[in-house]
Amino acid sequence: MGSGWHRFIDDLRDTGGQLASEELKGLVAGAKGDSDEFIRRQGEKLELYLDQLAQGMMTKAQFEGYVLDIRDLTEMQSLKMSVSARARAQNFAKGITALVINGLLTLI
Repeated sequence: MGSGWHRFIDDLRDTGGQLASEELKGLVAGAKGDSDEFIRRQGEKLELYLDQLAQGMMTKAQFEGYVLDIRDLTEMQSLKMSVSARARAQNFAKGITALVINGLLTLI
């Protein structure tokens, strides 16, 4: 799982010539490998939604709604986490905003 969306984002180009695809791949991989179960689950959901978008199984609007939900849930959940997990959750939410909402969605 994942190779479909990897190719999908690698094929997108922004005004600078290429989307920050490596950063997005790193964001997903980092979340999926996190020691906190909540963060891992959000990374898995983001990867699932990226796969579904790449396969044409959801619209851009649906994808955006799901991604905003992941970001908002992560921000809310971070308030309940330990300091170290909170920082990782907040970084994940910021990465979603920067790489997905302000990056990927502008190119689709």
